[in-house]
Amino acid sequence: MHPINVLPDVALQPHDPISEQCLQRGLTTFHQAFPWVKALPYGANSSSEDSLILFEEGYGNCTTKHGAIARLARAHQLPIAKHLGFYRLNDDIVTGVTAILQPHGLDFIPQSHCFLVYGDYRVDLTEDNCNGKDKTIEDYDFGVKVQPDLTENQHHAIYCDHLQRYHTIAPQLETLGNDQVFELLISCDRQLKYQCSIMASSLANAAS
Repeated sequence: MHPINVLPDVALQPHDPISEQCLQRGLTTFHQAFPWVKALPYGANSSSEDSLILFEEGYGNCTTKHGAIARLARAHQLPIAKHLGFYRLNDDIVTGVTAILQPHGLDFIPQSHCFLVYGDYRVDLTEDNCNGKDKTIEDYDFGVKVQPDLTENQHHAIYCDHLQRYHTIAPQLETLGNDQVFELLISCDRQLKYQCSIMASSLANAAS
């Protein structure tokens, strides 16, 4: 991933709700807005279908953080787009995941992550956030440009489409079937949240 300062700058105008929320907080340029969003605490929002929610709840995840900045870029005609990347989730990325997967004959499970694309640059606004991951994801098998905000059904459809492409890489995924894969994803997500809580506790203890 590339540093966030590779993104272009522009003065914000009240073109849309995201811009208005930024201006209300004294964020008057694009270069002020995206570091502010990046610095928000990492956490799963009550809904990920409208990235405006991170202003209301005061935190966000990869979906809402990148969605908000992609919307802001679109409103100001900046050539920055949100992409969904698919990678192989295992213990290298989230501790404890392999123990969930191995009983089902899997060395990894396909997972998705959002980032911004600007020309040849890729920017992750959750890099260095306390997000439960042991390292930044750099290697993606597949990637697709998406709208700033997706409904759950849209995200599900994109995931299922790319899951099919993993069947040749890991045939056991096809044997398990989509329902079982989604159950495993839920278990892995719980492990991610657990690891995130451990990281947050360690940071709090270090600061006290």
